[in-house]
Amino acid sequence: MKEIFGIAFSLGGAIIFFSLSLYIIFRKNKDYSHYFFSLFAFFAGLSEILAFFEFTNSKEIAYTLLKFDLSSLAVGAYFYLLFSYYFRNGFNKKFALISIIPTVIVIFIVFLLMIKGMVMGPYGWAGVYYIQYHLIYGIYGISYITTGHLILGWVYRELREDYLKKKILLLVSGSGITVLGSIINIVVIILIGRIFPIIETSLMLTAFIFAIAISK
Repeated sequence: MKEIFGIAFSLGGAIIFFSLSLYIIFRKNKDYSHYFFSLFAFFAGLSEILAFFEFTNSKEIAYTLLKFDLSSLAVGAYFYLLFSYYFRNGFNKKFALISIIPTVIVIFIVFLLMIKGMVMGPYGWAGVYYIQYHLIYGIYGISYITTGHLILGWVYRELREDYLKKKILLLVSGSGITVLGSIINIVVIILIGRIFPIIETSLMLTAFIFAIAISK
């Protein structure tokens, strides 16, 4: 029965993120920031749907999907950083190229070095990680999302329009939940192992808050 929680959180987050991505793509008056946010939402949704399919009976399939799940989260963090940066400074090709280098390195680590194996737990298949590579992955994700979080905080302080400030505040709140969930997830996995779908839950909450921000 406990698998139901992981399935529900993963599927719920995926639906909201994919809906957000499509909503932004089809809206009018877009700039680069909208495309970056749409791509972030797409890859976050892809991560959630891959996590949903990890609740398979096949260990090999779950192992493969976990790699793509973690890689999608890394790419999502990259586009969230570009989205935040654009809000403050506009598009900068050099910044985009430099910031993608750690993303590529982390994806390489995910596919070749990070995952030791898989074990079946109360919430479906769970990865067993080499701690040093899991820390590198966690530091990357937390750093990118936190940087985006801080940039949006600076934008919030400079804005004068109340409706825009409310949108930014919701975006900051959502990214804060993801950062907190990521930190808790790292600590729990290192000390205990996967005892609850923490990332899936925090991402679903983030997706819900972002949906409110975009719809306002």
